[in-house]
Amino acid sequence: YGFGVGLATAQLTGVVLKDVPVAASGQGSGTSSTARQIGAALGIAILGTILFTSAGTALDARLTDLPDAQRAQIVTAVVDSAGAAIPGLEKQSAVIAEDARIAFSDATRFAAFSAAGFLVLGFLATLRLSGVSRDREEELAAAAASS
Repeated sequence: YGFGVGLATAQLTGVVLKDVPVAASGQGSGTSSTARQIGAALGIAILGTILFTSAGTALDARLTDLPDAQRAQIVTAVVDSAGAAIPGLEKQSAVIAEDARIAFSDATRFAAFSAAGFLVLGFLATLRLSGVSRDREEELAAAAASS
């Protein structure tokens, strides 16, 4: 999972299981793990789609001087190879290869900013979470009502 998720996973499980009764802790842990895996898969799919769609769009916009068929062939080769075809474009034209590098770099930047945007949305969603468990909230409410 890397440095960030690896450090957060253990703490996240503890936070999730804080309000779960011991008898249901297996279900709570499994639900948390499943949600994390689905989120990771969706995140990769969404960011990958953003990356490759942006790369294709940016490269297509940079190659306007080429015939449509040749432009489509180059864009498809670069996107389908995840950029691995870019060095091979040097044989055709150094300008085309440079356009492909710039387009892929711009798309990578856009995908990274999109990921940062999703992180901000996630952070904002956590601001609505209470730091007090439901049982504790009920205890505090009952104590306040009896005083």
